[in-house]
Amino acid sequence: MDDLSYVAAVDLGATNLRAGIVDEEGKILAFSQNEVKDLTNCMDIQLRISTMIKELTAETGISPKAIGISTAGPVDLKTGSVTGSPNMKCETIFLVKPLQEMFKIPVRMMTDCKAGALGEYHFGGAKDAAALVYLTFSTGIGAGVLERGRLFCGANGNASEAGHLLVDTTWDLPCGCGGTGHWEAYASGKGIPNFFRAWSLDRIEYDPKSMLNAGQILYAAEQGSPLFISFSDELAKINGRGLSSIIAAYNPDLIIMDGPIVRNYPSLIARKMTEHIDRYLPAPEIRISALEGKAPLLGASAAAFNAL
Repeated sequence: MDDLSYVAAVDLGATNLRAGIVDEEGKILAFSQNEVKDLTNCMDIQLRISTMIKELTAETGISPKAIGISTAGPVDLKTGSVTGSPNMKCETIFLVKPLQEMFKIPVRMMTDCKAGALGEYHFGGAKDAAALVYLTFSTGIGAGVLERGRLFCGANGNASEAGHLLVDTTWDLPCGCGGTGHWEAYASGKGIPNFFRAWSLDRIEYDPKSMLNAGQILYAAEQGSPLFISFSDELAKINGRGLSSIIAAYNPDLIIMDGPIVRNYPSLIARKMTEHIDRYLPAPEIRISALEGKAPLLGASAAAFNAL
C-alpha cells in the first residue's frame, strides 16, 4: 500500500511511547507500545521512535506519507524539540528534523494534550463543540483547547499548560517544574502519592519507605476505606479549583477528560471534582473520553494529514 491515505502517528509520554499506522478515518491499522523509563538521552528516543515506525511499516506493507508526533511538553516548535519536561529524563529531545531527514517525509509535532483535543474533535464526536477543552490526568496533568476547530497554541506551542495552574498555598507541594502549589503536584499520577503523604502525616504514622502509588490510594478509597475516602474528598477540592480555573479561562461548552487516573476511577475523580466547581460561569458538559487513551495518537495522525 502506498498512497496518501496513511500516516505514522507517535505519542511520546513520560511513561510510554506509542506508535501506529493510521488511515484518514482514524482507524489504527497497526500499533506498538514501549516503556520509556530506560531511555535516558535524546538519541535513544529518536532511535526507538524510528525503529517502531520501521517495524510497523514492515508489518503492514504501508509507507506512511507523513509523521505526526504527540509529546509531553514543553515543546519548542522552532527547533522541533521537547525542552525541559518536568516528567521526562532528557533535557532536550530533538524530534522533527531527525525524523524528517531519516524518512524524507513531512513531520508535525505538538504537545500531547493539543493532539488529544484534535483527536477528540476529529474522531471522538466533539465537532459540535464551540469551545472544547481536552483535560488529561496521567503522569502529569495537561490540557488542549480548540475553539471552533482551531487549536489555541500560544507563542511557541505551550498554551494551556493546566498542570501548572496554582491550586494550593497550604501544603505548597513542589512541582517537577520547580514551582510550588501547582495542580500537577497534587492530582497527577506522580503527584497523588506525595499529596497523600503530606495530607496524612498528622493522621497516621507514615513510613516513607512504604509509599503507596496513586492506583493503590484511589483503589483503597473506592473500596470504602474511611481514611482514603477522606483524602479523596480533599483531592476533589484541589481538582475543583483546577477545573474552575479551566472554565474561567476558556469558557468551554465541552470538557473531555482522559488519562488513566480518570478512566480507571471515573466516579471517584471526575464526578467528585465537579461538585467543587465555582459557579462564576455556567458549567459545561463534562464527559470522559471514549477513545480508550488513543486521543493523542489519533490527533497526531490528524496533524500529519494536515501536513499533506
